[in-house]
Amino acid sequence: CGAKTELTKLVIDRGISFREQIQTVIEGDESVDSEKPMDGNNDSMSSEESGDEVEAHCKSGFYLSRRKIAGRFLVMFAQRKVEKEDGIDGDFIDPLNLMIISRPNTGKNPCEMPSQDLRYKYNLLLSSTDLLAHLHSVNGEVLSDADGEEKSEKDADQPKDAASIIRKKWGSAVADLWDDAYSNSNFTDHNNGLAPRISEVGLITGAVLHILPSLEKAVQFMPQNQRSLRVMRVELSDSGQRIVGIKFPATEEAIGRLMSGMKDVANARQGSLDAPSFVDEPFSPIDEKAMTWATTERKTMKSFFSATASKTPGNSNVAAGGSSDRSSSGSSKPGKRMESSFVSPPLEDISEKKKQKSNLPKGPAKKKTKTGTASISSFFGNKNKY
Repeated sequence: CGAKTELTKLVIDRGISFREQIQTVIEGDESVDSEKPMDGNNDSMSSEESGDEVEAHCKSGFYLSRRKIAGRFLVMFAQRKVEKEDGIDGDFIDPLNLMIISRPNTGKNPCEMPSQDLRYKYNLLLSSTDLLAHLHSVNGEVLSDADGEEKSEKDADQPKDAASIIRKKWGSAVADLWDDAYSNSNFTDHNNGLAPRISEVGLITGAVLHILPSLEKAVQFMPQNQRSLRVMRVELSDSGQRIVGIKFPATEEAIGRLMSGMKDVANARQGSLDAPSFVDEPFSPIDEKAMTWATTERKTMKSFFSATASKTPGNSNVAAGGSSDRSSSGSSKPGKRMESSFVSPPLEDISEKKKQKSNLPKGPAKKKTKTGTASISSFFGNKNKY
């Protein structure tokens, strides 16, 4: 028995929550793991330096659209694709200053956005540098309080995780907008001007080679984005199990067409299990015409022209002359050797040809004109004739 053909339905959530986004920002920053807290003077210096520099590259952080798109303002997080480091020319590596876009309902976008377009369409809400600086300051205060013996009730109520710290500081400006877009997109269709973050995908696993024609017929009249059949590998978030199969739309229409096609395949294969897999047929008789053509020697240029030369009239005269010689020799007396006689063709009288040449007129040859004929110019020149 071979592998079973199974249809697995998967629910994919491509969105990213506010807590996951904050964790991504912290993991991307190398200075978070250091134990040295940042001082307030350093923060002011960094802000002054950033204010003095007019950079073409936008800052990494949370952005809000300048205009309403589909009836609402959209929030997103933009990360620099190439960070500026010592000894690296970022303008040469990334001349467009691209930004990696992440949205609460669609997750990380595979297409980057140039900094010029980002600055024209969106406003900066919170930069990553300010976010990380606030986290460092709060962590420094917690460490200093831990060295003391007494703690107040206000210090005990301080949030410990990074998402809660950012939410407490910039809740209404950033966190609430992100949470609203994340919760309103928890659908399989568009809702409230947001693209859905939930999608259902089917995966055909097991033996699929014998039902490939049925799969193609099932998706023949589907939309363009659901018509392509490709191999997909999926890792389940709950158990970590990996599944490999052919992507198939998990709609009722597509599944119904697939089931009807598989029934036709099963009915066609029902009588083929007991029947032999081959048929021993007798040899067909040999065609005499084909055998003659196959065994006949092919004509070459040399053989073709040698056969033609043997049929020329000169060879026949020689053969006839030889027979006449033999006949004449046969009439001679026996015992005597007969010599072959050669008769030269009659020669024309050379003196007559010389006389004909001497009678010809000397001088340049003149064209003979026919009497009674007229040229075109002389004919049309005489007006009385027409």
